[in-house]
Parts: sequence; structure tokens; C-alpha cells
Amino acid sequence: MHDDDKRSDRRVPVRTSATIELDGRRVSGACSDLSAHGVLLILPERLNVGTHFDVVVKAAGGGIADLRATGMVVRVDDAGDEGYEHGCKLIDVS
Repeated sequence: MHDDDKRSDRRVPVRTSATIELDGRRVSGACSDLSAHGVLLILPERLNVGTHFDVVVKAAGGGIADLRATGMVVRVDDAGDEGYEHGCKLIDVS
């Protein structure tokens, strides 16, 4: 069990596209769950713990605005063929 599995925020499972911007480049991946203060991103490349980035998580339904935020990687796990799972803290949501 990861330390962040002990958190008090309720996680909502989703499966939608997400794009991060890091050092002037974009990396496309997926969001597999959201909470009030965090997000689980599946990305094709491994980011280091502590990395800050901007993220856009596409809304799953029409009429809902995309989530735009600044995040920080707090843990990384291998996700096999999908790439890497990144547990991220949301720092600033706009």
C-alpha cells in the first residue's frame, strides 16, 4: 500500500485523455482517477518524483469544462505496456 492510499479524499475512477506540458513539450496520456487534491496519470515516459508540470484532463462528458491544473509527481509505478502510473498532487487548479 502506498502512503497516498491512506488519504482522506475520495477517488473517482475515470478513463479519459490527459496532456501534460513539461519543459515546453507536451506528453499525451490518460487519467485513470481523480480526487479533490490529486490525479493518477498513465504516461508513456517516466517522470521523476518532485517534477512539476501543467496538465489538462479532458472532461468525460459534453458540457463540462476540462480540468486545468499544475501538478507535482509524488510517486511512480511501472504500468507495463501502458507506460508508467504517476500519482500526482494537484497544486493549483484553474
